[in-house]
Amino acid sequence: MNENKYKTNRIIDGKPPLRTVIVDDNGKIVNKNPTKEELKDLKNESRKFRDTCVYTDKELLNYLTQFYEKNGRPPKAEDFKNNSEYPSFKTYQRRFGSWSNALKLVGMDLDTRVMQGYLDTNQEKGRHAEINVINHFMQHPIDLAGENCTSPCDGICPNGKTYEVKSSKLYIGGYYTYCANNKHKDSIKIYYFLAYNDDGILRYMWRVPGEIVENDYFYVSINDTRSRAKFTVENLKEYNIIDKYKATYKKRCQD
Repeated sequence: MNENKYKTNRIIDGKPPLRTVIVDDNGKIVNKNPTKEELKDLKNESRKFRDTCVYTDKELLNYLTQFYEKNGRPPKAEDFKNNSEYPSFKTYQRRFGSWSNALKLVGMDLDTRVMQGYLDTNQEKGRHAEINVINHFMQHPIDLAGENCTSPCDGICPNGKTYEVKSSKLYIGGYYTYCANNKHKDSIKIYYFLAYNDDGILRYMWRVPGEIVENDYFYVSINDTRSRAKFTVENLKEYNIIDKYKATYKKRCQD
């Protein structure tokens, strides 16, 4: 009788690639090496059974690695929703506490990628700027960004003020530009505007009060020749905290 057996794809003993196996109602593997004849009349394992089957931690993490090798990018939670090739992302949440925690164990979470120097996407570049701001505080702020791209602001300073982080390269014409368009703009107390050289080195970090960021775009010129740039490197000098950042970062590295 085949009514209590199903065919499905699994990593066996933590070793990719996927293999077709036979499982029972509880998702337990009952045949690791089925023949074509044994598989012939079996139904595919349903989502319900897959979510309750018992995977080892190693097997779950290997699925993440396998996805990366196949697609050339870290998996997203959406990739593991209703996908018969992989365990449900909910399985990862239950086992590791969160999807991000699982990615962290295989070095695929956003912060790990950024700290390893992967700055290929806008999200990675933006997170790099956020981490630089976090590192300039003597006490840790409340970090609301990272994987959570829907947060109304990037964080809360140790003194309780909300802040937003923006980054920019130097554009032709000699200016930096920052998009400050945010439906929660009125609640942002501080903006951190970071300016990078072409080689990725941080050149300026401005800590600007929210009330002077009036428009949706904030331009900073390196000289006075750009008419729409109300602010220049010179008149923002009082807000430049790059030296404080470097001193704090150096101290943390020594500690």
